[in-house]
Amino acid sequence: MDIFYNKTDAVQVLDELIAERVNTASSPQMYGMNSEGVERFGLTILKEGADVASKLTQHDEATGEAEEASIAIQGIISGCQLPPFDLKANRPDEIRRLAHVRQSVTITGLGSTSFKSIAENCRHMHTMFGRYTPNALLQSVPEYMGKLRNENGCDDDYPTITASTRFFTPAKQASGFATVDVNPELDPRGVLSKVDAAKWVHTEDNAVGYYILACSDTEASYKPTTPVVFQIGDIVELQTLMLSVPTKGKYSVKLILRSIVLLNGHFTTEAISARTLAAEASRSVPVPR
Repeated sequence: MDIFYNKTDAVQVLDELIAERVNTASSPQMYGMNSEGVERFGLTILKEGADVASKLTQHDEATGEAEEASIAIQGIISGCQLPPFDLKANRPDEIRRLAHVRQSVTITGLGSTSFKSIAENCRHMHTMFGRYTPNALLQSVPEYMGKLRNENGCDDDYPTITASTRFFTPAKQASGFATVDVNPELDPRGVLSKVDAAKWVHTEDNAVGYYILACSDTEASYKPTTPVVFQIGDIVELQTLMLSVPTKGKYSVKLILRSIVLLNGHFTTEAISARTLAAEASRSVPVPR
C-alpha cells in the first residue's frame, strides 16, 4: 500500500466491519476470542494422542461432540500467495518443490485498534495450546504473527496475521479425505499437474473457498469467485482453523486457511485508479527543449 491508498478511511471501514461482523455472527470471531469468548463458544483443545497434533475444537450442542472450530478473522491484505502460482517447473528439483507449495494470506490493521485486539486474542489462543503440549515444548512466538513496517515514521509497526494451507497432502497421510480435482482456474498452465500423483494428492482438506460478500437491502450472500480477485489493500475475512503439530522437536501452532471473503475492495480500486491517472499525467508533461 502506497500514497495512493487511503489508509485512514480503510482503517475506519475495517473497524466498522469488524464490529458489524461480531455483532451479527453466530460463530467464533477472533475479535471476541478473549477468555469470555472461549467459554461462550465452548472452545477447547482436543489432544489426539501422545506426540501428535492437537486442535482447537468447539462443542456441538446438537450432537454433543467436539468438532473443528472455525474462527473468523478480519483485516486488510498486506501480502498473499494464491493460485495461479507463478512457479517454474522445468528441473527435477523445481518439480519436487511444487509438492510443498502453500496458499497463504497475510492481513494487518494499519493501526486499527480493533485489529490490535484481534492480534492480542491470537496470542491468547496460542497460549491455550501450551497446556496441551508435552514438556512445555511449544514455540514461544506464534509463527503466524508478524509485523508490517509503519511508513509514517512511528516507532510501532503494524501487527500482521498469516493463515495458510498446503496445496498437497502426502498420499500416505490422506486416508479418510476425498481427493479433489484441481480447478483449471487455479492451475491454467498445468504446472501443478507435474507433481507426482502417487506421492502427493490434492484433497478436500487442502481446498480453500474464495467468496465475495454481496449485500442487498434485505440480505447478504456469499458469491463464489476466483483467487485472482484478491489484492493487497482489500478488506477481507478469513475463516481459519488452529492446530498444533510437532516440528523438529518442538510444537508449532498453525493457523490454517479455509476460506477468504472479500468484504470491501473499494480502497484498492480507488488506489489503482489514482495510480493510473498519476502515471498518465507524468507521461503528458512536455519535455523541455
